[in-house]
Amino acid sequence: MNTAITKKEQWHEKAARAAGRIGMYAVLLLFAVWMMAPFLIIIIVSFEPDLQFAREGFQWWPDWSTEGYTMLFDPENEFITLLGSGFFNSLWQTLIPTVGGLFVSGLAAYAYAKWEFPGKNKFFALCLVLMTVPLNAGLTSYLFYNALGWTRGGAAVLPIVIPGIFGSMGTIFLIYPYIKAVPNGIVEAARMDGMGFLGIYCRIIVPLSAPVFVAQFLFGFVGGYNNYSSALLYLLGNEDLWTMQLALSQLINGLTESGAWLNVKCAAALFSMLPLIVLFCFSQRYFIENVSAGGVKG
Repeated sequence: MNTAITKKEQWHEKAARAAGRIGMYAVLLLFAVWMMAPFLIIIIVSFEPDLQFAREGFQWWPDWSTEGYTMLFDPENEFITLLGSGFFNSLWQTLIPTVGGLFVSGLAAYAYAKWEFPGKNKFFALCLVLMTVPLNAGLTSYLFYNALGWTRGGAAVLPIVIPGIFGSMGTIFLIYPYIKAVPNGIVEAARMDGMGFLGIYCRIIVPLSAPVFVAQFLFGFVGGYNNYSSALLYLLGNEDLWTMQLALSQLINGLTESGAWLNVKCAAALFSMLPLIVLFCFSQRYFIENVSAGGVKG
């Protein structure tokens, strides 16, 4: 009798686990569909003839056409020239502060995690407190950079590039536990071999903490690449320095004034997303390793 009850309880437990797993996967599937639906709609509309969209609206299975991409890449329209220039500007305006800031933030995290110096804990606590202060508020920062003469002419790009090179406390805070987890014996052995502060950081700390550095680079690059407000604030009067987001906005506004051309707009939006998709595909492994390691450390 007890054996029968035990088997029944086990069966109910397995059924409950299976039902919970099915429910979890159903919720995740619905969430994935919800998240991917706008992206899928953009792809479909980019291949839908503009006349059909104007006449029939959105169709899940339209009369497939490359009209939008043909217009986008037509040199006579100068659409691709505008977006190409925006992509190049976004690339260097994002890479410089992202790479520089990541290097400096990692260096600071390494100092806080592995080196002893007077007032280390107080400095670290002060930096954590400063994270809650909006020092980079829009109007305040603009007035500051304007006083420096960084809002006129070609110097208008400096507020976008220079501040990020000095790193951020948020990045330091996220990198710190990974460097802290590196065995002290490795660092001490390198010191005994005569390796200096920068040598240990570049040749030992960074390779051993590669997942978190790649993940932070991904976050920083995506944030900088998608930064529209700063470009609008500082670069609107400098067309040669327009980023991808600003160029895309101006292109879409121009097409809206001249007609519908929704397929061209969607094709341009997909073109602007392509670098981020490629970057994520190449860095996905490191990103997952970072999340997994963070879960274990937590």
